[in-house]
Amino acid sequence: MSPPLTLVILAAGRSTRFGRLKQLAPIGPGSEALLDYALYDAAIAGFTRFLLVIRETLRPDFDAHLRGAATQLDIRYAYQRMAHPGLVDDPPAGRIRPWGTGFAVLTAGEEVDGPFAVCNADDFYGRGAYAALARAMRDAHTRSVNPATPSAAASAGDSLHADDPGSGTRATRSTFPTRAITIGYPLEVTMSESGGVSRGLCEIDESGGLRRLTEGLELRRDGDRAVGRDVAGRPLDVPVQTPVCTNLWGFQPDILPPLRDLFAAFLASRPGLDREFYLSEAVNDLIAAGRASCTVLPTRERWLGVTFPDDHAGVAESLRGLVDSGVYLMRLWDGGPSLRDAPPPVRDARPSPFSRD
Repeated sequence: MSPPLTLVILAAGRSTRFGRLKQLAPIGPGSEALLDYALYDAAIAGFTRFLLVIRETLRPDFDAHLRGAATQLDIRYAYQRMAHPGLVDDPPAGRIRPWGTGFAVLTAGEEVDGPFAVCNADDFYGRGAYAALARAMRDAHTRSVNPATPSAAASAGDSLHADDPGSGTRATRSTFPTRAITIGYPLEVTMSESGGVSRGLCEIDESGGLRRLTEGLELRRDGDRAVGRDVAGRPLDVPVQTPVCTNLWGFQPDILPPLRDLFAAFLASRPGLDREFYLSEAVNDLIAAGRASCTVLPTRERWLGVTFPDDHAGVAESLRGLVDSGVYLMRLWDGGPSLRDAPPPVRDARPSPFSRD
């Protein structure tokens, strides 16, 4: 029997560059936010519980916005606080910056008891990406509860692909304590013309396993390259086809104890008022320490995001096109067909979009 899948949606950001609460900003032609499309696509892919990590003061805003979705979905909340019992007992005086995406996952982890995915509330990942992630998470769960029996895909030599599990990169069989999955997009399709963005830069081995993940900050296009810096301030200069993680992950619950250990070490390092505990950096550290493995599933799904106000018009136009072509209803939650009647994800057997040059 397949385990129930939970989607943890990170929605506690301050939207400092956008200027207002972009997690709930209307952008679809029916006034939906990107959050609505995440809920809709993930529900079609088989996720049955949705856990939003928010700031507690914003609960009324989220309740009002999600009134329609809540009639069809199991939506719950976890709160990201500066002082959090069991995680942060004594935050530095004067700190207002959130602790970061890794900490947000830990706050949600108190409410999950099975396989869970993580995504950003203000990103659009595409229906096929959620479908591929759900398949891979179920496969990883099967191997975790019965490690002596390899998955059908692995034993047959099949590969995992974010649009078609029968093409793309080869799945790795691992004896690591925990297995993670992330969906990879070419960096160039996730960048903004309005300013620098933060992305997890992936170094992938020939079998599709993640060797190293570097959090790239303020990444901007420069010809066929992207330049920026890492979290330590060192310069970065990478090809625009570099695969990136945009914070769409699949985990088993055994990721939480080692993640908690890393966060305790982060606090012990006295991070001050500005340093954050990035999920991408934490996963990278676990891989380097031999405590985790991660498969990167490449996708040709469209990625959309609004980092800056000027990004809004282009994303709205793309969503209008998807509605006009019948992929989405004009209004996702008000009447019309149920989720079960929505168009399924389309599998794409094209090769990986990542350049090997």
